[in-house]
Amino acid sequence: VHRTGLILHPLGRPGTGRVAGLRAAMAASKMILKCSKTGRVFFSTEEAQEHAEAFGAAYANFEEVAMDSKVWVCVETGRPAYTEAEVQRIKQRDPESKTFEERTVEYLLELQREKEKASRRKNKFLESVDQKKLEALSTVKGHHRVRAAKALHFTREKGTLEAAEAWLAEHANEPDVEKLTDEFLDSIAEGSLDVEMADANADVAMADVPDDRKAGDPNPPEIKEKVNQELLKQVIEMGFSEMKAEKALFKTDNAGVEFAVNWLAEHAEDADIELPLKPQPVVPAKPKMSKEEAEAKAIELQKKLRAKKAEEEKLSEKEKERMRIESTKMMVEASEKLKEEERKRAIEQMRREKEEHDAARKALKEQMRLDYIERFGKEPPPEEEAVEQSIKEKSSKDQVAYYLSKMKKQYKDTDSAGLKTCLSTLRVYVKNLQDNPQDPKFKKLKLDNKAFQTRIAPYEGAIDFLEVMGFDKKEEDGVLEQRKSVPDGWLCGNAIKFIDLILGQL
Repeated sequence: VHRTGLILHPLGRPGTGRVAGLRAAMAASKMILKCSKTGRVFFSTEEAQEHAEAFGAAYANFEEVAMDSKVWVCVETGRPAYTEAEVQRIKQRDPESKTFEERTVEYLLELQREKEKASRRKNKFLESVDQKKLEALSTVKGHHRVRAAKALHFTREKGTLEAAEAWLAEHANEPDVEKLTDEFLDSIAEGSLDVEMADANADVAMADVPDDRKAGDPNPPEIKEKVNQELLKQVIEMGFSEMKAEKALFKTDNAGVEFAVNWLAEHAEDADIELPLKPQPVVPAKPKMSKEEAEAKAIELQKKLRAKKAEEEKLSEKEKERMRIESTKMMVEASEKLKEEERKRAIEQMRREKEEHDAARKALKEQMRLDYIERFGKEPPPEEEAVEQSIKEKSSKDQVAYYLSKMKKQYKDTDSAGLKTCLSTLRVYVKNLQDNPQDPKFKKLKLDNKAFQTRIAPYEGAIDFLEVMGFDKKEEDGVLEQRKSVPDGWLCGNAIKFIDLILGQL
């Protein structure tokens, strides 16, 4: 920085051991810096340091600018520009930035102060509510942080998460519930948020002692005694008077040179900055307790502290358990949701695979049809006829298995109850043949019988099964009649096994 000897290194390493003091001196003198490469204005060395670290050594050269230096501010967006060339670049890149007003650095400084003030008010409100409950509502429950803070503020008398969540549900549709507007902060200014607490180091006014302090007077002896002389010497070397240096060190509890100089910078406009501190009031000593009284008082205080600590631990454990349960519940819900999504994806994958399989099978059948036409010069026989013909060429046992499987495949999803009845009836027919091979009454089945019409006839494949078992259809007599003088007992046994197997699966 020109005229100060302070160099800001882009890697954050100061060029001299007195950087802290120089920074404080810059704050005290309200120095404003300007990047010589970009023209950007900085109101603190911290901002300038961040700029240098972000963009490198080429952007680490700064110069001091006056408060009345020109800047340009966009009317539509509030974006500042530091040169007229930058104004033109912004207009070209951002269609919304149309109008720029000529302002000064002092105007930007005032805007920054207003923003910082508003930010402090908002942070103060967010810090005024229970931080553990705020974390639970915002992190675990997923509510907006401002919304959650408002809920905790308006339900602070109840002091429970349930009350806060009820408030959130009630005000869910309000448009400004997630905003900390000036109107909202002003409306609660009379409450606990804006209660002004007296400064712990503020001067104590004494009604019976007149204020006869004058500029140039030294600080009272009791003030001087409390000031660190080594720190006092360093502050005076930076150009401040002894009275101001003592005053700043006293107000900052001898925290250090930088804190003292920062205090002087912040209070440079105070009306009494040139006046010494007021004499400290003499606090009357409390009556001294006896040893027994002191011990009793200490024991009583310890009991109260232990009881308070135990109660706080109890409440803390209770809250932790509630949070653990809530967190577990949310994890379970998330896991179930994930499983459901995976199940849906698996179903969709199976559907796509089935469609691809069907398409491939259809293409293969079409290719086989074309090959048949090319070979024999005619359309191939219907697929069902070909299948039926191939089945009839197989053994009786294979035919039984085929027709029963066909019935299962066709009716298990559409008419499971009717299929069970049909198979059970067929089992009775076959069992009668197996147990009574010579009894003629079991060798005929009437086609117009009500049981046959409702249980057997409606199911495709049932009559085919009976034909394999030796029954022939005689239309003139209206019956199915066993053509074999002695039914095939081995075939009957296998048929019963097949029927029992399918019934078990149903």
